[in-house]
Amino acid sequence: MKTIVKGIIIGIIILAGIFFAFKFDMFSGIFKKKDLKIDKTANVIDEIKKIGEFTSLCYYEEMALVDSKENDFNKSKLASLTNTEITDELVIIAHGKVRAGFDLSKLDENDIQVTGDTLSIKLPDAEIFDIILNPSDYEVFVETGTWSHEQFSALQKQASTNLKTHAEEFGIIEKAEETGIKKLDAFFRTFGFSKIFFI
Repeated sequence: MKTIVKGIIIGIIILAGIFFAFKFDMFSGIFKKKDLKIDKTANVIDEIKKIGEFTSLCYYEEMALVDSKENDFNKSKLASLTNTEITDELVIIAHGKVRAGFDLSKLDENDIQVTGDTLSIKLPDAEIFDIILNPSDYEVFVETGTWSHEQFSALQKQASTNLKTHAEEFGIIEKAEETGIKKLDAFFRTFGFSKIFFI
């Protein structure tokens, strides 16, 4: 009999404890669904700006650049007597790339709006960041005659110009924008946003 009474008393105490716990919302953190917490807009802007240059597309190309000039021998009497002309030729193979995307460091508070789990962002225009042609990216394929450093440099500069032109003809800006938006959409979702609008 004492055991039954003791059990009833313990049961009443447990039920009373549960009642007060729910009354004072002590279990809210366990049983209630937590709302998504997004940092304030200023913090979001800072984090996005820190990304800086967001590369979304690279254009690669291998090209041959050719230059030629008259050999000094052609001015000699021997060349005149033998009716011989010699042409010096220089052929360089260049391997380069063009990098394009969005410069997110240009964003400010007017370009980003955060409302709960929704992000609205006005992206800057996609742009070419750089044209990469390192010294090791050049290979001399043909070299006849004597060529000065300035002549080599002129041909290398032409490679950079051609690479940029070909990348633009390829549509690197448009493709970088299209690809970049898709990548940024996926990236911003890792911040916790479920709705992202590019305006």
